[in-house]
Amino acid sequence: MRTNRSVLVALAAITMSHAAAAADLGGAPRRPVDDELIPYGPAFSWTGLYIGAHVGYGWSDVDWQFASTPGISTNQGGAGGLLGGQIGYNVQLRQFVFGAEADLSSAWLDGSTACPNPAFNCAHSFNWMASLRGRAGLAINNNRTLVYGTAGVAWANVDYSADDAFSGAAFGTGFSNTHVGWVAGGGIEHMLTPNLTARIEYLYYGFGSATAAAGALGNGPASIDLNTQTVRFGLNFKF
Repeated sequence: MRTNRSVLVALAAITMSHAAAAADLGGAPRRPVDDELIPYGPAFSWTGLYIGAHVGYGWSDVDWQFASTPGISTNQGGAGGLLGGQIGYNVQLRQFVFGAEADLSSAWLDGSTACPNPAFNCAHSFNWMASLRGRAGLAINNNRTLVYGTAGVAWANVDYSADDAFSGAAFGTGFSNTHVGWVAGGGIEHMLTPNLTARIEYLYYGFGSATAAAGALGNGPASIDLNTQTVRFGLNFKF
């Protein structure tokens, strides 16, 4: 019996010594699962100053009417590319975004067709377009996508000419005018990163009429009505 007791006491002593040695080795305590750090993505906000560039395509619509052919007008279409830049500022209140934007584009929209007098060809060619607009929209898709409407004042500088249909000689001195009108449209803009956005937008420009003096496009004065539509793709960097 004494032998058995001695063996049991020895085993117990060995077990306790191993446990004490393990405790002395230390080690980081295990952290509860609830305490694990959870990574969060960056916050997306539309508030701030931005600057960017755009490229697009436009369609122009011109109505020509000459004093020498009263009651007769010619409708002329044109088309071409756009390239320019924009700068603006947005303020976001909850999901609503309000802002203002100014833009300037070089424009290559042009068109040519017979004048009301078919002995002559009438032509137009855009030089540049610009606008100053307000914007209002709604941020969706976890605040990363903005659906917006926009409207404001617009300018377009356009050259007009009338040429002899057979010889191509200029009929008159030509007419250049900077039209002033309104613009309205809308678009979708998406945040690729917290500081980089991409957009597509449609704009309609209404410029009303301008009058070319006698001798500019023919013997008498000419009235010109201009409207334009554009689709533009843009990238913006937000500060």
